[in-house]
Amino acid sequence: MISASSLAAICILASVLAIRVLHRRSSQSSNLPPLVAIPDEQLFGNPRHAYETALKQYGKIIGVPRKNRLEYIVDQSFVAEVLTNDKVYSFEHGTLSMLNLHVLLALPRSFMHEIDRVVQDHIVSDLDDSVDRIAPVFDKLAKKLAAPVSSECQPIAVEIDSEVHRMMAEAMLTLILGRHYASAAHIASTERIAVAIATLTGIFENMSWWSRTFPTVGRTWNWLKVMFIAIPYHFVLGIGWQAFSELSAITDVARSDIRKEPVIMSFARKFIDKKTHRISLIDRIWILSVILGLIFASVHQTAVVIMWVVCELAKRPEYIQEFRTDTFTETSEDGAQRLTYASLQNAERLDSFIREVMRTKGDTLSTVRQTVSDTALAGYVIPKGSFVIPLATLANEDENHYGENAKVFVGDRWVGTGKPATMVSPNYFPFGLGRWACPGRGLAVAEIKLFILSLIAHANLSLENGEYRVVDPLNVTSVAPKGRIFLHPLFS
Repeated sequence: MISASSLAAICILASVLAIRVLHRRSSQSSNLPPLVAIPDEQLFGNPRHAYETALKQYGKIIGVPRKNRLEYIVDQSFVAEVLTNDKVYSFEHGTLSMLNLHVLLALPRSFMHEIDRVVQDHIVSDLDDSVDRIAPVFDKLAKKLAAPVSSECQPIAVEIDSEVHRMMAEAMLTLILGRHYASAAHIASTERIAVAIATLTGIFENMSWWSRTFPTVGRTWNWLKVMFIAIPYHFVLGIGWQAFSELSAITDVARSDIRKEPVIMSFARKFIDKKTHRISLIDRIWILSVILGLIFASVHQTAVVIMWVVCELAKRPEYIQEFRTDTFTETSEDGAQRLTYASLQNAERLDSFIREVMRTKGDTLSTVRQTVSDTALAGYVIPKGSFVIPLATLANEDENHYGENAKVFVGDRWVGTGKPATMVSPNYFPFGLGRWACPGRGLAVAEIKLFILSLIAHANLSLENGEYRVVDPLNVTSVAPKGRIFLHPLFS
């Protein structure tokens, strides 16, 4: 009888051989980049070294098979070309296909364009209001985490990861759907939806032997499980049905107070039919689909980045006092002292720290594009429909750009440079680059600052043994690190 490990090895070998055959056949009519087969233990265990070594050995572009896909990896010299030339390298096709959501490309409307439109028109357009509405959620969690510490006078280990995901779920429900959605049941459902969609999009594939070995079977199973079980149960029957009912009741384009209206309502009014004064059934379903995608992206991704910043700050607690002295609060309309978007913008040292975390946390294959036609690049021809991915570590730590200490974490590196954490470039693209750079990065960085400043207002941080563990070296962008965080009480 063939063992499971032997069967897996046979399947992997067959996949590599099949890709090599296709690659060789294609190369008869075009000049393709060299194909490099990287063993799984290197690919998933130390991807940075594996990819950088292969690029150094074979040239600026290489083809690498990974989980039944052939991906073309390019070095830092092609970042601007690949990520900004939308006519040749498609963001929508690359991102949706890589996230196992290619079915959305067949829709008559652009899903990615719609999400971009919602963020730009209804969130980023008034960040003062957006931050003001969610700030109490962040302050509430900070006080909750610090509460057991202040009474016991001893450092205490806290499970910040799960609390941060719960906090982000409540904040996004409040901002996008309204404060009345932020019930315990809805918050729990949103957390489960975020995890389910993350599973669907393959974010956790690298950590599963089954998904790495049988990727097609794994993707199919996850798709069926999420689309027919998780989303209907955790979204449609609860949050979705309530929002659907509220959308059905909208009959007027006008609104009484735009600053108090949830994102979904101001967005939905654009779909009101001028004749019937109603939103059609199809449009209501479309609105809910877009909102579902927006909630996932804002909850999961931001929570992951917050955890990276928390772990790095707990590892480097000497920066905490600087952040406190660099911050001030403002008086809100109700007379309370709280952080506002304006005060967050003035937290320059924390902003520099966040940018440095984003630059050095080890992103590898973080931003993907897909060719829309056979494309010439550096003397090679990349076939239509191919994934093209810049190796982010080479760009983020390029000594030609950052100098001899490019690989060194310098928390105040960006103070006084006029380069905030939200400013992207070919040598810094954790939020993407070009037309499709993350439209919500301003809110995301503000949320990171909100949590960090709220937390250090009540306690100092430390990290057990001064180290954290990188769970998935190939996907640090979407998988948070693990470390035991301690809070230390502050006494006035």
